[in-house]
Amino acid sequence: MALVCPDCRSVFRSPREHDGKGIVCPYCLRMLRIPGEGDETAPLITTLRHIDPSEDDTQDPRGEKRTRATRKKRDKEAEIPAWEASAGKWRSSRKKGKRTLRSWAIWIIAISAIFGVILFLYQDKGGRGFWGNNTSKVTIAPTPRMPDDKDFEEPIELPKIMRRSQAEFLSLAKPMAETFLAATTIDQIFPLVRDGEKMKSKIFDFYPNGKIKATSLYKFNASNQVSYKDSFAAVSILTTDFESRQLAFVDGKDGLKIDWESWVGWSQFPWDKLIEAKRIRPTLIRTNLRTVDYYNFYFADDSKWRAYRLASPDGAHTLYGYVERGSLLDERLRPSEKSVSVAVTLTVRFPDVPETTNQVVIHDLISDGWLLPEKPE
Repeated sequence: MALVCPDCRSVFRSPREHDGKGIVCPYCLRMLRIPGEGDETAPLITTLRHIDPSEDDTQDPRGEKRTRATRKKRDKEAEIPAWEASAGKWRSSRKKGKRTLRSWAIWIIAISAIFGVILFLYQDKGGRGFWGNNTSKVTIAPTPRMPDDKDFEEPIELPKIMRRSQAEFLSLAKPMAETFLAATTIDQIFPLVRDGEKMKSKIFDFYPNGKIKATSLYKFNASNQVSYKDSFAAVSILTTDFESRQLAFVDGKDGLKIDWESWVGWSQFPWDKLIEAKRIRPTLIRTNLRTVDYYNFYFADDSKWRAYRLASPDGAHTLYGYVERGSLLDERLRPSEKSVSVAVTLTVRFPDVPETTNQVVIHDLISDGWLLPEKPE
């Protein structure tokens, strides 16, 4: 059975007897869950778009004038999925085939010439290499092999939440989410949250008056796809204000529960109190991180520091975090794109200098995202 890893997009095989069970991607080593019967999966192709050439208007849906050449091109593009449509001119398959053969021939000749030069330089009449008396043999790295059935013989222990089918999980998660989001008092959410007894003090501190503003739910599982990470499953929530959020579930010893900390973006101290106190000890925060170019005061040396903008989960507060360039934390923390904000859980501390008011040192990266792994019992 052929599978595609949703993370690294690698294609690999799995024996049929692994249907409905978990499997590890041999390329990125991410634990995956094989969809079972009844599970909903995202569509892999887009709907074909057909254009009626008999229309009399001179303007097509793309805003371009309909000349004869344009209509012929649009008719041909309508026969294939949208992502394969060409922005350039269409050419005959015969010419394309000739160009392909010519390109392959050039590459083969070039590679053969390179290998010929290498062999000529390496070997001479005395049997010596081109490094003088070096007689060591050339070592060629083995070609990576594709995984076969033997690679999947050992059973894989899946997290409990991934052992359920997606349909079963959604049937249990939806009523829980509706009750959780409609709650107006903290007593209503205690039975639903992960580690409810341990969370009581945090929840009381977060809602000092015991009242909760209910979230108006417009659609549950808006993306029609459940995301799995470690022992968690996340479902997209769309509110009546069209705000898209993620609600995470964990299947522990007490059954299916909601991760309250990641939902509210809980931090060790409220952001306003953290900024006011300027704590010099590492403090855990959940934040949205983005790369910026802001170097000032204690962190004015941009050759030593890398700067990030840290936004509170509600967007009301901002800090500027810094990490030493070239450090291990710098490599772990750096986002793939500068303009993108990513959700992370960090520990930060204020430097012990008087002039910094909103600048902190990023002490450690606790988690990619706002979910914290379960601690072993």
